[in-house]
Amino acid sequence: MTIPEEIKYLYSIKSVRETNLSTLELIKNNKLINFNVNLNNIDNVVNFVIETIKSTYPTNDSLLTIPIHGRFQHFNKGNENRLPDLINNEFKKKMGLNDEEICKKLIDLFVISVLLDAGAGNNWKYIEKESGLLFNRSEGIAIATFHMFINGVFSNNENGDKYRVDGNKLSKLTGKELSDGLQISEMNLINGFEGRLKLLNKLGETLVNDDEIFKSNRPGDLVDYLNLHCDEGKNIEIEILWDVLMKLLIPIWPTEGRTKIDNYLIGDAWPLKNKNDKIVTFHKLTQWLTYSLFKPLIEFGKFKILNSQYMTGLPEYRNGGLFIDFNVISLKDNEHNQNGIKLGNQILGLNNIPVFKPDDDVIIEWRSITINLLDYLLPIINEKMGIKGSKYELSLPQLIEAGSWKSGRIIASELRSNGGPPIELLGDGTVF
Repeated sequence: MTIPEEIKYLYSIKSVRETNLSTLELIKNNKLINFNVNLNNIDNVVNFVIETIKSTYPTNDSLLTIPIHGRFQHFNKGNENRLPDLINNEFKKKMGLNDEEICKKLIDLFVISVLLDAGAGNNWKYIEKESGLLFNRSEGIAIATFHMFINGVFSNNENGDKYRVDGNKLSKLTGKELSDGLQISEMNLINGFEGRLKLLNKLGETLVNDDEIFKSNRPGDLVDYLNLHCDEGKNIEIEILWDVLMKLLIPIWPTEGRTKIDNYLIGDAWPLKNKNDKIVTFHKLTQWLTYSLFKPLIEFGKFKILNSQYMTGLPEYRNGGLFIDFNVISLKDNEHNQNGIKLGNQILGLNNIPVFKPDDDVIIEWRSITINLLDYLLPIINEKMGIKGSKYELSLPQLIEAGSWKSGRIIASELRSNGGPPIELLGDGTVF
């Protein structure tokens, strides 16, 4: 079946920045529908983000060590050797795996962990039995999925290999298996649990049904596919990686409350009122997955990924919350937004924190603003740090990793006791 060109475009990585670009002029002219803008406050964001970066990377030379924003770092929270020990002790020494096979296993793990990585909510936590350490939010989900992976929860355990993800096992993964792995209880609930389980079940079905790309029905088969589509120097266009990930993920997204065009499900894409209800695309989880796969693909797969600058900043609540918490943008005082505050107070017991659904124009415009302001922020920060045009100049994913995402979390914890975002999302476990 031939996919129409309009749909192909909305699936593409280039569409994300391009469809959202019109929001930038509205930001500059303070003509957004849901938010007021005060760009004079951007200097406060710049100073705070630079301070955050320098707290971990104090010298110019240390800036060169900032990793690409990705899942790898989350697996090592509280124990920097958690993932390296698995690679070196299990994969290399005990199993004798070469780099390409290690790459496949890491992709298995990363795909599962990223797909489960929508916002966990303010109350969920994970306690690592081995260390007794307590984790929450994104790192908690990462460490929970790490332990599920090494315990063979996602594997058929064929030939005694528990360190893999098998499509037919995923398709039959039970609520009990996932809730046990995430330590769910009446006192420890996670946002969107059913949505997360359905994602994994549907992912399993997609892996089983796509023998062309995923010949052994596992995410790690992506390595073999990329080997067929790279050149002799293992250069691979970002769009090839992107397109195959979209082909994997589009069938698994929820259908209810999601945008469709001519019966094609578009994924994380929504009509935006400030564009006369034209579609803007975000594809946040696909971007988060793509960024996360860079490290295993480059370090162990030996690929060189071309044109990664097509990727954007991630339109999620840490990056977006940063601009609200520094009053660069603020919700307009109208009946709709007041109702969001009432909903937060009544349903979630929040103290004047507004709540909206993913398809609400407030959320859609906020995410569009976030993509544009991260692009806007990058050259200003490089200029102020005196590194613009030098070998130390930060890329966008480095800015997110060392600066904006971390800063968004820090300021949230300073302003709100639960460390939550300034706008809450009534999510299904698949957005943000």
